[in-house]
Amino acid sequence: MATAFNPLTPTPPPTSEVAAQAAPSRVALPRWDWATVLPYAVAVGLLLALALPMLKDWSYAYLAPESYYAHAPIIPVIIALMFWYRREDVRACPKTPFLPALALLVPALALFVFASKSYALALMSLAFLLILWSGVWLALGTRFVRLFWVPLAFVVMMVPLPGPLLNDATLKLQMISTVFANKLLHLMFFHTTLAGNVIQMDNFPLFVDVPCSGFKLLLSLLTFDAAFAYLVDGSRNKRIFLFLLSVPLALVINAVRIALIGVVGECVGDAAAHVFHDWSGIITLVLGFTALFSVAKVFGCRTFAGWAIF
Repeated sequence: MATAFNPLTPTPPPTSEVAAQAAPSRVALPRWDWATVLPYAVAVGLLLALALPMLKDWSYAYLAPESYYAHAPIIPVIIALMFWYRREDVRACPKTPFLPALALLVPALALFVFASKSYALALMSLAFLLILWSGVWLALGTRFVRLFWVPLAFVVMMVPLPGPLLNDATLKLQMISTVFANKLLHLMFFHTTLAGNVIQMDNFPLFVDVPCSGFKLLLSLLTFDAAFAYLVDGSRNKRIFLFLLSVPLALVINAVRIALIGVVGECVGDAAAHVFHDWSGIITLVLGFTALFSVAKVFGCRTFAGWAIF
């Protein structure tokens, strides 16, 4: 028996459309071109194997007591966060191999082999950085290097400084911190006598040794401040100012720390001063980060790595 046509009844979609609607949607995953990726993976593996003795020395410098580079193991995480923050730019940037980069890569490899034979650690570190940068330049091209030169240059923060350079820097900062701390104590109406790196108070001699020079704090603040300035939103000039702020901020905070150790030693006692000294490193880092976030908030920054945290 024939059914009367009703114009108000919706026409059912074709069978193929129903099947397409019923089928679960699939996300297209990127497919690796292993013929292209494998040679680069092998090259990276060979470089790490060749650089293994140097990387062990780096790790010893990171883990040594009173190390200046205790922050270094976090740097790969920071670099990964920088690339993640600009992930859309990473996807959009064309990756075109740049063969002229071989003009830098080949001499860098030769320099690394030469430095390895004489085990010149500073020269090995320099050659390793040149190999890393020229390898990225060769594989991904000039435009990629121009867009992401800050995360690529950030690897420098992982390299331990040569001994003579480290000693000169710490001695100069030691004297600056001592003089500044002595002036702060005068402002707080404490009677002091400055003799070299010793601030003699009425009841407490304050020795400003090399670990108290502030260089460790300076390296840590410089590293995290550079990452902070890159990951925070704001104009170019504001971010440059935030980065440059790390040096005077480290000097001021370290001088305040030394002066407070003197205050505790003078007012409470030697034992209390040693306890405060052991915890003062964490206090100074908290003060440094608080100051950075406060300045960024005054500048009108609202996000860090895309997250609204201000």
